[in-house]
Amino acid sequence: MISLCLTLDYELFGSGRGNVFTHIIEPTNRLLAICSKYGMKLTIFFEVVEYWKLKEVYESGESMGYERNPAEAMANQIKKAHQLGHDIQLHLHPQWIDAQYHNGEWQLNMDYWRLPEVPDQANEKISMGLSKLIRKGKEELENMLRPINPLYKCNVLRAGGYNIDPSERLLKALKENEFIADSSVYYGGKAESELSKYDYTLVKKEIPYWFTNGSLLAASKNEKEFVELPVFAKKIRRISKYDLVRIRSALKNKANSIEKFKNNSTKKTKWEILQFLMDKEAVTWDFCLFSKSKMRKFLNAAIKIKESSNTSFHPFVLVGHPKDFYYSDAIEFLAMKASGGKLKFFTISEAIVQIKETHTNK
Repeated sequence: MISLCLTLDYELFGSGRGNVFTHIIEPTNRLLAICSKYGMKLTIFFEVVEYWKLKEVYESGESMGYERNPAEAMANQIKKAHQLGHDIQLHLHPQWIDAQYHNGEWQLNMDYWRLPEVPDQANEKISMGLSKLIRKGKEELENMLRPINPLYKCNVLRAGGYNIDPSERLLKALKENEFIADSSVYYGGKAESELSKYDYTLVKKEIPYWFTNGSLLAASKNEKEFVELPVFAKKIRRISKYDLVRIRSALKNKANSIEKFKNNSTKKTKWEILQFLMDKEAVTWDFCLFSKSKMRKFLNAAIKIKESSNTSFHPFVLVGHPKDFYYSDAIEFLAMKASGGKLKFFTISEAIVQIKETHTNK
């Protein structure tokens, strides 16, 4: 039996582009319908700062082109998802903290793209410090969802763009606010762009989770410590990453795709471009952006790892984004495998409970 955690980063594009209804509400509704049909569960990482800004601007009288309140639609959808049994946890993109809406577009503070770079206290460049940001995000979700479920706790983080390193200050702030886990790392990941900077190349895909105290990348022997649940990834040639499903999705989100390419690229010769495409890259296991064929390959890789695992409970964390969800073949492939008894789905919160029980019963 393979244990999977389907996690969904609930957000617009990192630049502020996108339409809440087209890129969040409608695709999430399709995902929720599929989950209801097949008995699957999601963990939705709700980008709370973006939500605050949409709410603030709409309530100030600026419609942003929307016919109805986008923030209210997001809150209602998250409440519905939680009522259906899905887990809701915290996602933070700090570039939204002091966002301004001018002339039909969002102006974000790209100096604070990375969560670890948010200072401890507010200053002249940013109006909220790290611990306050985490505390307010937690309070927002708990105030939203506890009327539905009095036992609900917001206590798991995913940092925007997988940026959690260096993580010592971040882990301290999370613990101060009673967080128990993070899921921002992915196996073999590395970024050196103007915006994202991290190096997870030493993280091994065979390790499903670890306990940590100090740096989120350093394992601790204390099994009562904070838990890091990395997203599963597999190294493949970069050129094979761009299959028909990914290309079609990129074309549907053309403006953002061009912008993302500019942010992540440097000037290269033709030979360097060819070499770049033939190099291997750690690609996250994506249930919104994969073809059925790629989903099968990643599942087979997970099965091989599970067969040789020394851990009785070995969860694999997948990632997805509503804005990328146009084709359902890949997630329905997983659903059919689950109906055949080969897979079981857990929320992140359920996986953490299982992890704790596994180590308590050793």
